[in-house]
Amino acid sequence: MKSDDYIDEVAAELRINGYAVLQSGLSRDFLDSLKDDLDRTYLRQAQEIGGEDALRRMNDTDIARCMLSYETGFLKVATTEPLMKLAASVLGPEFVLMQQNGIINRPDRENYQAKWHRDLAYQHWTSSKTLAINALLCLDDFTHENGATFVLAGTHHVSEFPTDTFVSKFEKQIVAPAGSYLVLDAMLYHRGGINTSPTVRRAVNHVIGLPFMAQQVDIPSALASTCMSEPQDASVRKYLGYRWAPAESAIDWRLRRSL
Repeated sequence: MKSDDYIDEVAAELRINGYAVLQSGLSRDFLDSLKDDLDRTYLRQAQEIGGEDALRRMNDTDIARCMLSYETGFLKVATTEPLMKLAASVLGPEFVLMQQNGIINRPDRENYQAKWHRDLAYQHWTSSKTLAINALLCLDDFTHENGATFVLAGTHHVSEFPTDTFVSKFEKQIVAPAGSYLVLDAMLYHRGGINTSPTVRRAVNHVIGLPFMAQQVDIPSALASTCMSEPQDASVRKYLGYRWAPAESAIDWRLRRSL
């Protein structure tokens, strides 16, 4: 199957069912290096906030946020060709990375993501056009035993959460190999599974949306604060939010329009 045909098929599944699996093309060696990078970033962020106990009080343990501002490999994860092509197919030519979070699912800890939720949090309405997608890159194989994600297909088309009977009848756990993205319409109800295996399961989640929505973290400012190099590619800069930040003044707004 041609690359564009493959993207079209994934996009169709995503629009209708609300979820699909997309192959990233990333190598196993690179994925293994990302696991170490994720663990290191999480420990660094815990230290920055006063330790893991501080994260626990915030209900934010085992999450590393805006990782591309800490480790260069995560920019590659956020900009793979298959993901960019899919985002353009589903969202159109203009879209922005709203958030990138690393997720560490440990077998010995409570997983607060095990509750049903949408990734556009607190939004209980639907749209005829996809507003945002989330792309969860599996760094490890997602299996039944280690808590692979559950989805409720089609719930991005309805505003209210379905009944318990509907959930028990139609919830589906998505098994996916390492190196694939589990891509969801951001309004699809989903939840993390419980990790009953003896090993940690890691993933990197991206929420990519239309530019009128705000980023979780101001990525350009985050890159500057951690002294990471700014990307020079114009399309990547736009994707990371450099183009879409509010103008500082009327002069700045007009100068941007002239570019």
